[in-house]
Amino acid sequence: MNTEKKARKRYLPEVEDEYFESFTAIRKQHQLTWNDVFKRFQIYQNGIEYIFSAPGEMTKQLKLDLNTVMGLINLWISNIRENWYVIDTHPDIKVLQNTLSDTPAIVIGAGPSLQINKHLDLLSTCGADMNKFTILSTAHSLKACLEHGVIPNFCSFVDGSPVMEEFIDDPLVDEYADAIKMVFCASTHPDVVKRWKGKDNYFFLSGIPQQLIPNVDTFLSVLLPTLTEIDTGGNSGSFSYSLAAYMGCNPVAMIGMDLAYPKGFPYEKTQYYDAYMMSVGTAYKNKKEMIDKCYTDFKHPVFGTESYQDFVYEVFLNSLIEMVRYNKENHGTQLVNCTEGGVIYGDDIECMPLNKFLDRKAIST
Repeated sequence: MNTEKKARKRYLPEVEDEYFESFTAIRKQHQLTWNDVFKRFQIYQNGIEYIFSAPGEMTKQLKLDLNTVMGLINLWISNIRENWYVIDTHPDIKVLQNTLSDTPAIVIGAGPSLQINKHLDLLSTCGADMNKFTILSTAHSLKACLEHGVIPNFCSFVDGSPVMEEFIDDPLVDEYADAIKMVFCASTHPDVVKRWKGKDNYFFLSGIPQQLIPNVDTFLSVLLPTLTEIDTGGNSGSFSYSLAAYMGCNPVAMIGMDLAYPKGFPYEKTQYYDAYMMSVGTAYKNKKEMIDKCYTDFKHPVFGTESYQDFVYEVFLNSLIEMVRYNKENHGTQLVNCTEGGVIYGDDIECMPLNKFLDRKAIST
């Protein structure tokens, strides 16, 4: 019996240069012949079938979701495994749903405008009036809040990295921990969970988009069947807004939520610059093309401030706008952007300086 495999020269129909060059760059990187490539296609036929049935257009949102999940899923699963017992012995975030109906809230992010506009200094002068608000801080800005005498009612962790421990590894944070309700994503690094000294801790499961990798979300849902799933928007600031809306707070003001870099800030110092540079030579011809495609200038139509955002922040912004639209249409939740900088703006978002918001709420309450 003749088992010799037949082979002959093949000729591809026309393929646009962008697609061909991007594909063959990967082939060369792994030192595969064209025969090796098609052999892989046959071996992993089920996976290839799934790719062919995936969305034909890779939006920025889907691209970020795919890269994030593929890059971090091992870390997330490892963190959840180690947090399993802790999660099981603390309340689900669901017990907080609609517990603060119509209470005005202030979400404190860690963007550069927080220091530029001295918003924590302003909050520190409010005294007893601060009791009229529910304060939600991201972990990144928690210590700065406490240093200014602003004690958040809630703080949250979304990132699964162990480096997040540095934001709570401080005697001042320990001193106020029992006064703060901490909300952990189930995939928060276990060292962070263990380091936190507070007593009121809640857990939730971050929603993972299923368009490209449906098994991941299904697996986590089976693993933690009773844990409430909430969209984080990809960052702690957006999640803090989502949490405020989930608890029924209204209106929700935001400070320190730039989702952008101030004009003149060096591209090389932006958070994702190194990752973008890795795509030069494949997705982008050179550094200039990368900067042109990954970074966008913005002048805020209300505050008049100039900044620029990158690819990741653009996706975060679009996710936040969708959450805001949904909450306003379905629950009447009003978002007030008091950052006085950055890029957050839209039909469903009111923009005003923080002092004006504080004065308005002081009069109305």
